[in-house]
Amino acid sequence: MLCKLVKTMRKFISFSIITILVLTGCTRKSSFVVKGEIDHAEGKVLYFERFGLSSTSLLDSVKLNKEGTFKFKTEVLPVPEFYRLRIDKRFIHLAVDSARTVTIKADGSNFGKYYTVTGSKPCELIRDLSVWQGMTLLKTDSLRNLYKQQRISSETYQNALFRIFNEHRNRAKAIIFENPMSPAAYFALFQRFYNYLLFDPYDVSDNKCYGAVATSWNTFFPDAQRTKNLVTLTLQGMKEIRQTRKAKDIQIVESTSSDFFDISLPDLYNKKRNLSSLKGKVVLLDFTAYQTDFSSSRNMYFRELYEEFSNQDFVIYQVSFDTDEQFWKTSASNLPWICVRDASSARSELLTKYNISQLPTFFVLNKEGLIVARDSQISDLYKEIQKLL
Repeated sequence: MLCKLVKTMRKFISFSIITILVLTGCTRKSSFVVKGEIDHAEGKVLYFERFGLSSTSLLDSVKLNKEGTFKFKTEVLPVPEFYRLRIDKRFIHLAVDSARTVTIKADGSNFGKYYTVTGSKPCELIRDLSVWQGMTLLKTDSLRNLYKQQRISSETYQNALFRIFNEHRNRAKAIIFENPMSPAAYFALFQRFYNYLLFDPYDVSDNKCYGAVATSWNTFFPDAQRTKNLVTLTLQGMKEIRQTRKAKDIQIVESTSSDFFDISLPDLYNKKRNLSSLKGKVVLLDFTAYQTDFSSSRNMYFRELYEEFSNQDFVIYQVSFDTDEQFWKTSASNLPWICVRDASSARSELLTKYNISQLPTFFVLNKEGLIVARDSQISDLYKEIQKLL
């Protein structure tokens, strides 16, 4: 009887131990580990941060020694999340969609520019996108210097900018359509250049990229906040595209007057800014939308003009037709000239009054407030402004 009792107790204890092990295994949380070596960074602090949708949070940090080795660990969330390694104001971006170990090898002297990453395909693609972004910015900065030195014309400058950005966009598109569910596709979609999105949700071609990623994420991660924001942005873009197509059917009325129709629209601070108040200055009157593929390179070009002539009675009055007010405010806050917005967007009367059939379109006004030319009539805007001044 005693032997039977001992055997029964042994079985019960064994079963209990197995049950505890199984339950422990089931509840064990999966982890993301990032480790590696950073050369030439002795004494520097390496930060490990979660790059959230609305904020960045510090997870861990380490002061690097001579060997430069590091290891960080964090819980894997149920949806893809983005992280970054940071030294000073330089970053290496990472993405996690499952439990894995990622190994980084980098140099502290050019941290974030050139590095190797193994263990994660999304992280490898994000590295490629980051490297391409650095190369694109290097090309545009070089181009800006040539233009500042007046070694190339404004037309050459604009065309080269479009070509450089399109080259990067095409590379990013290949990553997006290869696997739209990947965190790398999401990362590619929201890359910025000079505070402007590379892909425009309000452009017919770019909206397809947003649609591909939004559909995949909505299928596999429907409850993620990133997914909800992405779907909303994609649908807003589709709606605006339909409205723009309708606007093209508006009958264009030719104006016989050389004078302009006055414009009175609110700026960032909801203060009415009148175009007529700028009489006595040479005015570049620009009609645009910041949520377009041409916006970043175009405003970069205008910034050069503004820096050159703003102290010589030259002003820019830029009218935006963006439907997303918050996006407009965020983008316009980085610009030094007068920025106003027409909330009517594609239904604005200004499109008809100024005989605008497509965006972007600009006009040049002389000091008397008369329209002297529009973009299609000007081969070199720099020289045109210089002549009027």
